[in-house]
Amino acid sequence: DPDFGTFEVDGKEYPLSFVLYEDYYMYHTDPKIRRASYDKFNEVLDQYKNTVATAYYNQVVKEKTIATMRGYDSVIDYLLEPQEVTRDMYNRQIDVIMEKFAPVMQKYITHLKEKNGLDKVTYADLKIDVDPEFKQDITIEETKDLVKEALAPFGQDYVDLILNSYDERWVDFARNIGKRSGAFCSTTYKKHPYIMMSFSGLLSDAYTLFHELGHAGQGVLSHESNSYTGSRPSLYLIEAPSTFHELLLTDYLKERTDDPREERAALSMMISKTYFHNFVTHLLEAAYQREVYRLIDEGKSFDANTLSEIKREVLEQFWGDAVEIEPGAELTWMRQAHYYMGLYPYTYSAGLTIATQAFLKIKSGESDMENWLDFLRLGGQEAPLEATKVANVDVDTDQALLDTIEYLDESVDRIIELSSQLEA
Repeated sequence: DPDFGTFEVDGKEYPLSFVLYEDYYMYHTDPKIRRASYDKFNEVLDQYKNTVATAYYNQVVKEKTIATMRGYDSVIDYLLEPQEVTRDMYNRQIDVIMEKFAPVMQKYITHLKEKNGLDKVTYADLKIDVDPEFKQDITIEETKDLVKEALAPFGQDYVDLILNSYDERWVDFARNIGKRSGAFCSTTYKKHPYIMMSFSGLLSDAYTLFHELGHAGQGVLSHESNSYTGSRPSLYLIEAPSTFHELLLTDYLKERTDDPREERAALSMMISKTYFHNFVTHLLEAAYQREVYRLIDEGKSFDANTLSEIKREVLEQFWGDAVEIEPGAELTWMRQAHYYMGLYPYTYSAGLTIATQAFLKIKSGESDMENWLDFLRLGGQEAPLEATKVANVDVDTDQALLDTIEYLDESVDRIIELSSQLEA
């Protein structure tokens, strides 16, 4: 395993590991510590790039070989077929976000730069907070109250289902040595789900928990309504229930307060947690992944340097002049296991688009929660185009995506407005 050793700032040594960087130092409020940990982290990653690139090359060549044997001209079409998704739906998700959402995030990150007093934003600074001194701590026990209140629009039956996760110990909360980073939910047919995460007592952990409980809730409802073989939805839909939970949490936190600082914190958490994760991190993975598969479809090969070049170009295209893509950013392709799971990364933004539109329609009265519950119960009964209609969402055009981006643009403007109020 990689040994990340330590790094030094102002004469003090700090321990470093993969998990420590991704779960702690990446969010550190001291830019010197944040950037020094970034440099050391990527220095160590760089030593393994050829090994990781070789493993990835073998993976995509295997996928291309199977695609050819099954009569597909493109490995992308082969990977989309089990999702029941068209190439147009796939490309639209990537292209519209890269073009239309990028300016929104550039505006947001520029505001964060101003609020944090930075002369520039580097790639190491992307996870900075709009209000670093405003920390909202929470215990595991207190998250139960959030479940009861934030998920109340679902109705008591669903809330009780989710509350079972505490008494039946669905969730592994502990921050154990050797535990991998991230959070995951595994749903087992007609048994309760299992969730792995590391709970550190921050509000962001509540968002992670809500996300995974969204997967869990959908799994239970789908298993109750379908046979084993028909219970799993298309990958295109899989992130909708989880992100819908996050939107309800933000809405609850925002609506329960008259304090502009708390409202700004809730909206910022939504942008930097819910949408950054799904519309930025995983979407940029998807844009990178598409270019890799294009190389393979053209009969070309790649090495670590090729992958780094592709990743850098994607990052520069999205962030423009708002973020300095310094050395090490191009190695981000080494940090994601999703590339071994087919065309998974783009589905995060697809699921969140569906969730956002359903959430906004329920809020406006155009739809109701029963429609969403029916959608959760569907499992794999319908292809995505038909399944989303059950939730009163149409993904056959780019309108749902454009409406979602407009909502986010308005949310960023509201954050900036609240900052002005707080400074007045």
